[in-house]
Amino acid sequence: MLLRILIIASLLVVSGDLLAKSPGVKTVPISGTLSGYVFPFNVDPDDIADRCSPPEDQCAWGIASFIGWGDISHLGESEFYAEHCSYGKLAEDVCVPDGTYGDGEITTIADNGDVLKGTYDNGVSTPPPDPIFEDVVTFIDGGTGRFTFASGGGVEIGTVDFSQMPPTFSVYMEAEIAYKRK
Repeated sequence: MLLRILIIASLLVVSGDLLAKSPGVKTVPISGTLSGYVFPFNVDPDDIADRCSPPEDQCAWGIASFIGWGDISHLGESEFYAEHCSYGKLAEDVCVPDGTYGDGEITTIADNGDVLKGTYDNGVSTPPPDPIFEDVVTFIDGGTGRFTFASGGGVEIGTVDFSQMPPTFSVYMEAEIAYKRK
């Protein structure tokens, strides 16, 4: 009798776990290193006002944009475009950069053409000349192919080399992603 109860309880636990997962959804760890170029900062006040929503105690002083390439597990050789708002603190009516950033948007194109969309926030960077940065990335709906309804996220950490013209960067991303199987 005890054996029957244990078997039934085990089946209920296993079936509950199976039902909790959406059919056809695959969750995998992904990681990769990407490198590329930093575009000149956009400091146009109208563009900043339209694009950026800084935290209450901060101001936005510029929009940073990047383009890069690299190999990402489960995506293959990929290319991406990213853009975020750079923040600071207001001092005598001037927004003084403080190394924080957010309102980030990233679009990654996998080797088969599927598009993965994401956002990133809570960014922190050390001051030049050799800044190191870190932020939190979240995958969102709106991609294409297997990433149409993607979700998940992780962290990015990287460096920027402002001694190069144009400046270059390298970033390592480690995350988990859920997406529909093809």
